[in-house]
Amino acid sequence: MFLSVSNVARRPTRPNWCRLAAATLLATVACAALSGCGITFPVPTPPPATAALVNGGNDGLLIPLHVERADHDHARLGLPVQLDGKPLYFALDTGTQGIRVVKSALPDTSYPNVGPVSSLPLANGAQVSGATAKLPASIAGLKPVQVDAQVVDSVSCQPFAKHCVGMDGFTAEFGWAFSGLFGIGAAQPDDSCCTQPLRAISGNVGQRYAVHANFAKPYLLLSPSNALIKDYTRVPMTRLNDGTMQWPRGCVNVDDKMTFCAPLVFATASSDMIRIEMDKAPNWTGDDEVGTVLKQGNYNVAIGSGKWLHRYDSAQVTIVKTKPGANRIVIGLVGMQNIDVLFDFPRGELGLRAAREIENFAQ
Repeated sequence: MFLSVSNVARRPTRPNWCRLAAATLLATVACAALSGCGITFPVPTPPPATAALVNGGNDGLLIPLHVERADHDHARLGLPVQLDGKPLYFALDTGTQGIRVVKSALPDTSYPNVGPVSSLPLANGAQVSGATAKLPASIAGLKPVQVDAQVVDSVSCQPFAKHCVGMDGFTAEFGWAFSGLFGIGAAQPDDSCCTQPLRAISGNVGQRYAVHANFAKPYLLLSPSNALIKDYTRVPMTRLNDGTMQWPRGCVNVDDKMTFCAPLVFATASSDMIRIEMDKAPNWTGDDEVGTVLKQGNYNVAIGSGKWLHRYDSAQVTIVKTKPGANRIVIGLVGMQNIDVLFDFPRGELGLRAAREIENFAQ
């Protein structure tokens, strides 16, 4: 059974065509008049922050998520957040770790840097850069906690994607539909930028949580009871010697063409259904530069990790050339519509529960 709570809110999912048209017009005018092209949107207005105790709090704290439409009408899950007392709107991302916020959205400009400038490449070809600062953060009226967050002061395109969605200095997650990313995933080998915000919540409230990404009623459930998560299949996270919890390893089978094993990532901010990032091109796609899409199409796919197995019929698969050692299998938001994901850091486990064993996307 999937948790059903009657007061979970949902925002309209229709695209904001007026905003998109305005962005296009502004980009055209600015680029024609200036040698450098940049656009600044007003800070996106977050919906009211709400939460509900499940069974009086005995079964957890439920925080509604909101469906928004963004670049190319792709859906994102939105979460209201307070940073230094200011209400902001973030794209919830289970695929990254830490808060990354557009500098112009912050209530102050004098936050001292506590870490060096770093960059985060995005799957859409954009990248964001900025130093790390210490900020008080809060969700759902919980007590604010100090976190190291990336203050983004540059949105641009990666070298291989000269004309990406970030070419005008913004993306949906950074400046248009949201003021940044709220990353709640496991650690990535190449990213130690920021504090994992849920795990920093006082009282260990965010050490175990579940994400229900289905567009009909998405939510984040903090501290779910054992009764609510008894049906999840558990797979071990990769635990480093220093205690860092990284994504578990998994394998993907694409038709009869290949089987590939790598860290298995569930990323609500990814617009690809299934994205396979490989540092060595498979023998049936041809090869190209890092960042290039080698193949995209619909295939029958099986994905597994430990005792968990899930199948997709005619799922959209994107195979991308990545840098050496950065192999990943990424299940995006569309691929998570029938999969609940449980992060259980005290036990070092990822829990997975599917509404159906096989999903069919054939037309």
